[in-house]
Amino acid sequence: MSHFYDCKKKVAILSRSTTPPQARKANHYPSVTTILGILKSDFIDNIWKPKKIAELAREHPSIEAGSVADLTYGQYPHPETGEMIPSSEFGTSVHARIEELVLAMRDGFGVDYNAYNDWAEPFLVWLEDNNVEVINAEEVVYSHRMRIAGSVDFIGEMDGKIFLADYKCRSCKGSGKGKFYDKDCSQLSIESWMYARMYGLDYLPAVRSICIDVDSKEHMHKEWSELDMYKGILRAKLLATIYWMDWMNEDVGKLKCEKMEIINDEIAMTCQILNDLKEVNNEQ
Repeated sequence: MSHFYDCKKKVAILSRSTTPPQARKANHYPSVTTILGILKSDFIDNIWKPKKIAELAREHPSIEAGSVADLTYGQYPHPETGEMIPSSEFGTSVHARIEELVLAMRDGFGVDYNAYNDWAEPFLVWLEDNNVEVINAEEVVYSHRMRIAGSVDFIGEMDGKIFLADYKCRSCKGSGKGKFYDKDCSQLSIESWMYARMYGLDYLPAVRSICIDVDSKEHMHKEWSELDMYKGILRAKLLATIYWMDWMNEDVGKLKCEKMEIINDEIAMTCQILNDLKEVNNEQ
């Protein structure tokens, strides 16, 4: 499902727009995950997912098509009731619990026990062990130039520098090996790019993915390299341009002067990323 943000005021909020035509009319920006979603995997999207949906539809003939799609990535037992729930619902609950706990840590107040604590608390332990200062959680960052926005799971400071983190709940079967993908890096990297410009930083905040194994509750961290980040920024930037052109139906042939400035800025930004990427490659 596509998500869009209203970025007209200083603090951006999730909009009521659910389709590109609605967002275009309201001048709302597509989310980072929405623009990255147009990048498809030949195996997952064309082979595995259709096959899985067909199997689930035969297994559950009475449920609606949308509900079948929700089951595609599996179900997990609710930690309190034992009822099987979609993986997306499980992940959302874990995210919400981590947000509550880290903000409570930052602001110095207590919170009641929650059934998802076991999946959330390892992150707090890591924060304490690494002397991380909590800056914010679930903060929306955006760029008027790129016309995209994204919600950052966690923003903290370690060793005097800001970093961004994102949590992903995935089944790793207790293997101790996290599952990390290029889209994870792209999402965080472009959010880091936007955060740096919103707050006038003279550096690009580091980005860290946290894979939470729903089976073992173990947290596995991956800090993405500078080279990965530049690739992620470029990937997201190019996809954003394509999304506005094809999904938002922006007529580049009839742009007003101020929008031409945006396009020129996007071109300059892409060239800068390519130059940075070339320098990093040469250093390595």
